[in-house]
Amino acid sequence: MKSITKISLLLLSITFLTGTSAFAQNRPQTGTIGLSASLQNNQTNLEIPIWASRNIVIAPMIGITYQEHNYTSVNIGFAPRFYQYMGNNFASYVGAQGMIQQTSPNSGSDITNVVLGALGGGQYFLSNHFSLGVEGQLNYLFNENGGDILSTGTAIRGSVYF
Repeated sequence: MKSITKISLLLLSITFLTGTSAFAQNRPQTGTIGLSASLQNNQTNLEIPIWASRNIVIAPMIGITYQEHNYTSVNIGFAPRFYQYMGNNFASYVGAQGMIQQTSPNSGSDITNVVLGALGGGQYFLSNHFSLGVEGQLNYLFNENGGDILSTGTAIRGSVYF
């Protein structure tokens, strides 16, 4: 577990130290707020991307999963993204995510898990109000019941900006 912490800190340090200009014609302006959804295997979270600056997006996330006669799960998290290059309406980015998963099974006690991860991808801005993107993820699940999980994931993301 100590090596995962060191790797995570190293990735975050590299992310913060890397800073190149970002200038896409269709990129939303600083202060713009949007709504993002992704097509991903078993994740149903919605993100609210907020453009904090020309290179930084802060994205709180929330999700709920209900399976009848089985469980209810609520996810709350945060996924900042740091844009490295923008040109011709395309942007590449790196980022991190942290999420708390509270699962309430119909029988038994509640389970609280924590997910920490690194992500990277690209986004194409069709206009100031809409973008499509692809994202790769490396996640580590700290399982309350033991058996922590290291996994990869991919997502196709669509965003609408207001």
